Amino acid sequence: MNEGHQKSDSPHSPDIVTRLTRFAQLPLLVGLAIGMALFLITFFVDIFQAIVTYEFLDRKKTILLILNLLDMVFIANLVIMVATNTFNTFRIKASAHGEDYIQQGQKAYRRMKHRIVSTIIIISSIHVLSELLEYSQATALQVAALFGFHLILLATYVVTNVFESND
Repeated sequence: MNEGHQKSDSPHSPDIVTRLTRFAQLPLLVGLAIGMALFLITFFVDIFQAIVTYEFLDRKKTILLILNLLDMVFIANLVIMVATNTFNTFRIKASAHGEDYIQQGQKAYRRMKHRIVSTIIIISSIHVLSELLEYSQATALQVAALFGFHLILLATYVVTNVFESND
């Protein structure tokens, strides 16, 4: 009787842990949603300030404003990708079990990794371009360091995709 009782408790223990880890993701999703709302406010405040101060009439400032807005859009897309992937992981864990769950998780991870790295490289490119346009505000060493960091990101992306295609 005692052995039979232990066997029935054994399958439920991993289910409780799985449910708890799955529900632990919900506060992260709420935090990302709040962050996106604040980021959206910042986006519109930047546009409003450019209009009020007539910065859009200066070509260089307009280009920098557009780069800043593009940067915000790509960062927002990055947050949306992470939130969507977190929600999909939450949903997959609820519906899939065993080998099916592992395969679905690996596919989602590969797609997500490619998208995140691509978006980070685009954001880095925007930052490098912005710094080059605002060269008077940055030292040559700072621009070189930013460019070096960007090259490291590009190399990481290439290596990641080469290894991924060999899998």
